[in-house]
Amino acid sequence: MNASVKVTRVLAIVAALASVGLADWADSFDGGQLGLQWTFVSFPQVAGTFKQTITATEGGNHYLTFTETTAVAKGGSAFSAGFGTSEKFKDVRVGATVNVAGDTRYCYYGLIARASYFIDKDGKLTGVAPGFVADGYILHVDYSNGPANVAINIEKVKMNQNVMDKTVAAAIPSVLGARSFYAELEVVGAGPVTVTGRLYEAKGGALLAQVSFVDTDAKDPWEDANKAEKVFTEGLCGIFAQNEQNDGEPDGFKCTWDDITVVSDFVREPSYAIDDFEGYADNAAIAAAWVDNIGGFDYTFLDPATAGQGYKSLRLEAQNQFEPYTTDATYTFAAARDWTAGGTNLLSLMFCGYYVDPEKEGTDKYGCNTEQPLYVKVVDEAGKEAVFTLPGYVIQTSSWRPWKIPLADITAAGVDVTKVKSLTVGVGTGTKSSQQGDDIDAIFIDNVSLG
Repeated sequence: MNASVKVTRVLAIVAALASVGLADWADSFDGGQLGLQWTFVSFPQVAGTFKQTITATEGGNHYLTFTETTAVAKGGSAFSAGFGTSEKFKDVRVGATVNVAGDTRYCYYGLIARASYFIDKDGKLTGVAPGFVADGYILHVDYSNGPANVAINIEKVKMNQNVMDKTVAAAIPSVLGARSFYAELEVVGAGPVTVTGRLYEAKGGALLAQVSFVDTDAKDPWEDANKAEKVFTEGLCGIFAQNEQNDGEPDGFKCTWDDITVVSDFVREPSYAIDDFEGYADNAAIAAAWVDNIGGFDYTFLDPATAGQGYKSLRLEAQNQFEPYTTDATYTFAAARDWTAGGTNLLSLMFCGYYVDPEKEGTDKYGCNTEQPLYVKVVDEAGKEAVFTLPGYVIQTSSWRPWKIPLADITAAGVDVTKVKSLTVGVGTGTKSSQQGDDIDAIFIDNVSLG
């Protein structure tokens, strides 16, 4: 029997034996004990040095620790997972506090949903190594580049392999890196499936980053070439740790967890996408939708290389050393829109500026952005407008950041949010900027939505 047939049969057995249910579960490791009948697995299972322990803080709180002390090159686990129950979930939200101890270096935390797996006991089924082999949707909290460069990303994994040619990711402000966060993975739908990953300052705290993608049975734009994997409609949920570095620095991984929850009954947050910029084919298409205020020149562009979410963003260029000393782009709705429909109460967008090493500034097309305020303007059907501004330094970073404006604040400025006619994003004050010569500043906008 060839290996592929064996794998298929094992997967079929796993599917047949797994129970189906919607019993939400949680574990906070109170009393220094596992609160559920956990199953822990790893790949490869060679050195046998992957361990799970309950650790107590000085204040008496307990948390779960995953420890792998052997490098992958020496037989240590590249990744491991824990499943609190054998329950299979469809629509689900998985959450956990990660890096409880605040000492994580150079590895990945993960949450996994709609997972299935089998154990390849001797490595003959896969031809790689003994260990667990899994499918599923995974959120990574990525410490692989150290705590100063924390990011999140979400993946679709088939037989332990990421099948995404373009992984959806977002960076976290580096000053926050050496600490714990609350991570959340949400999977909703069956055809299509919407997969969303979020990172919060703490459980119940401020949202720091959000990424998502839509999975279908067809060939998706993010999928590897010649791949069209079917969606995962249900499966197990749990936690995931990873360190695949083969150079021995560091050996293995250490990951700490608390307040792990899996729920199927949760409120779907209302949302309405105004523009994610994925549907534009070229610069002409986006310039026709987002019209700049500078006659005779082009300042709005489609950027396929820089995106906060997905694969494209709006690049707004600015030369505010010239009149009118502001540069903006306006999206006008064909008919006035009710922004409160469906229960939404926030206007949100993602933005980043442009920064380059000062030593390279002289040879870079843009150089470092000058300080200029970023603004959003909302205009209703009657012509009343509300303007909101962020300070000039916010466009001097290349990190993506969210900007959320309560609809109540727009209403307080006199705008009827049930009859919104246009939305403008711009930069500048109306007075001459400090840009020199033909200097161009660049600002990127993505994921404009209501929530």
